[in-house]
Amino acid sequence: MAHIAKYKATSVGHMLAHYRRDKSSLGRENIDPTRAKNDMVVAHYKNKDGELVVGRVVPREGEPNWGTVERRIERVNEAQKAAGKRATRKDAVVMADVVVTLPDNVRKGDEDRFFRLTYWYLSKKFGIENMLGGYVHKDEVLKDGTPARDHMHAPFTPILDGRFNYKKMCPRAFYQSMHKELGDYLESCLGYRPEVELGEDTRARRVYTDKSVDIDKVRGAVDKAVVEPAQQEAERIVAAAKEEAAALLNDAELRKAELVAEIAGKEGDLAELHSRLEDVKLDIEDEQDRLECLRQRADGVARDVEELRPIAADVRGWEATGKAERGAILDRIAARCAGAARAARAAIEELGDRIWALMRPKKPKTEQRSLDDVMREATEVARASEALSRNHVAPTNSRPRGQAR
Repeated sequence: MAHIAKYKATSVGHMLAHYRRDKSSLGRENIDPTRAKNDMVVAHYKNKDGELVVGRVVPREGEPNWGTVERRIERVNEAQKAAGKRATRKDAVVMADVVVTLPDNVRKGDEDRFFRLTYWYLSKKFGIENMLGGYVHKDEVLKDGTPARDHMHAPFTPILDGRFNYKKMCPRAFYQSMHKELGDYLESCLGYRPEVELGEDTRARRVYTDKSVDIDKVRGAVDKAVVEPAQQEAERIVAAAKEEAAALLNDAELRKAELVAEIAGKEGDLAELHSRLEDVKLDIEDEQDRLECLRQRADGVARDVEELRPIAADVRGWEATGKAERGAILDRIAARCAGAARAARAAIEELGDRIWALMRPKKPKTEQRSLDDVMREATEVARASEALSRNHVAPTNSRPRGQAR
């Protein structure tokens, strides 16, 4: 089984000293100094063929230490500063540790190989450049003095995409898949499957039955086998909710911008429609004025027709009357023509004067011919009056478009 612990800068030096088995850690009651010689360190190195492999190594005295991690922090900060980004936060997780316990079903003689293969798998997951070595402890004992199960600490710096980002490197999905992936990898290498995976029942039972003492609080994570998954699930849910809320907020802002642009466009269309409506109103008013003029013209024409109708009747009765009645007819025609002329034009008045002049000739013989001429001219007057009424043009409204009335 395996679990992960994470550390901030203030705890790094102490934890690395514990992994190295410095003299300060050998005095603890859960460590048997006589068995410390069985401990080993595994790491990457190149063999004689130049191939990168994982095997047992002898580290330098006192390394790795806080200075090792500090130099990595400084390199990250320099790169971040050059890119115009902020430096690593003081409370950031700068080191994490995967603790892997040797399963009961690992065959005798495969123990060291199990730890080497596990370290290789972890280095592929977290990056070889981030690893700080694998420290296999075989010297720890339980309270009753019996040996505790062998386990390995595999510390690493969670640097991802050029900065410290533990949450992104070790999300909830990693916890859920790590045991299975590790079991699959070990099975492919060893030919059988070490029991690195624990069911919920086994995990809970082990929490309450394990009597080992964990001084450095790393193995204490096993005691939280039920609590930590719940906390991690809660963190995952909160993070997912935050991401979803941020996405919804972003969508809302985009939709707001679209609506603002759409409203602005509609306002422009509305202004154009309002202007067109005003033009239509003016057109309607102009047509109303024109219709009123036409109505007045029609009324005038009707009056002219009414005035000319008796004249036309007298003209039609002219041929059927005798000479005695023609004088009276001529009087009526002359009077009506004079009225029509006064209402229409001065030319009609002139024609009326000519009619009166023709009605009073001195010679009877000339009078008969002159009366015929008068009748023809009266007929022409009637026709001219009708033509004048038909050709009457209604006044037009020449007011410019958009000008106030």
